[in-house]
Amino acid sequence: NSNGKLDRAALPDPIDDAAETIIAPTTELERQIAAIWRDVLKLETIGTDQNFFEIGGDSLAALKVLTALRALLPDRRITVAELFSNQDIRSLAAALTAEAVSGCEVVHLRRSGTQPTLYCFPGLMVNTREYAPLVKHLGEDQPATGFVCYSLAEDKKSVASVEQIARQYADYIRERERGKSCVMLGWSWGGVLAFEAARMLAGEVEVRFIGMLDVCNLDVNFAVGALAEIDEGDRRRLDRRVAEWLARTPMRHDWENLFARMGPKLYTQFLRYLQTIGSDLPSDGPGVGSKEYELWTFLDNTLLYQRYSMQPLDAPVHVWQAEESVRRGLDLVDWRRYSRRVERSVVIPGVTHREIVDAAAFHASFAESLSGRSSG
Repeated sequence: NSNGKLDRAALPDPIDDAAETIIAPTTELERQIAAIWRDVLKLETIGTDQNFFEIGGDSLAALKVLTALRALLPDRRITVAELFSNQDIRSLAAALTAEAVSGCEVVHLRRSGTQPTLYCFPGLMVNTREYAPLVKHLGEDQPATGFVCYSLAEDKKSVASVEQIARQYADYIRERERGKSCVMLGWSWGGVLAFEAARMLAGEVEVRFIGMLDVCNLDVNFAVGALAEIDEGDRRRLDRRVAEWLARTPMRHDWENLFARMGPKLYTQFLRYLQTIGSDLPSDGPGVGSKEYELWTFLDNTLLYQRYSMQPLDAPVHVWQAEESVRRGLDLVDWRRYSRRVERSVVIPGVTHREIVDAAAFHASFAESLSGRSSG
């Protein structure tokens, strides 16, 4: 529909003889992968040539598949990027059988095309598949590459910085685009990474513009300087809750390492957050699709972003914001503070922060920016 959401009522009725077109697994590995997909997607049958993302899969489902595959094949180094690059059972099984799984941290959303490459930067717990509808809308002549979220990358370090993360992306782009031009697009915190990568590429790669898709500052509970006081009685009770939770969580070592890096101010913010939510902390980790891992990742990234100070850059910036984010008063980044060349600012109606990347209105507006028609 006009908001980019699926209009289920407009879908055709299922084809009665669809089962006849299902290509069954022929190897043990294909059967094992198919069983995982059926469990995750809650489907009775899946053909080996069916695309994971066209039969109901999304990034969260892919993370669940990744966890299950790693349990099935503990000696294999399987990455999120490999799942996104091998989107049907047959090609994924072939890649695994051929030991073709690698540590690649990018996904080629479209390899061909004559236009400057679009580089899509990930947010906190999202990856590249969220950009696929946009790339499809842009057409066959628009090559696009997406980066795997730092939080899900195989070589993730326990301690890093925003600059280190952005440098990995900038190095990749520099190797392929030196002396040429490209376009960058960052959703949520990915906008900050795109901005920092553009700074590192200044003078070597021409960035036609940096697209900022609903980029917010840190959650108000963890913003720099947002240190709410906690009286001693409440602090003792909250500390006991944390200790009891640590005793049962499978990610205890990860949390203790993170707490040690936090420092007293951020840890106090964490206690205030715990007091605010009024419920138990999740303990379903360490799977990459678990609520506990998501919370751990959020706090790990919060630590990185609290230590980061964004500096101005003379680069063209185009901004898209979700109407719901504006209405709720989310702390959206004012890019005019960092660039004198904010050439476009558009509010996409009727969508939330999570929905904006799928919105048809955003796709059309972004295409206008690519074509140089930047009115609005």
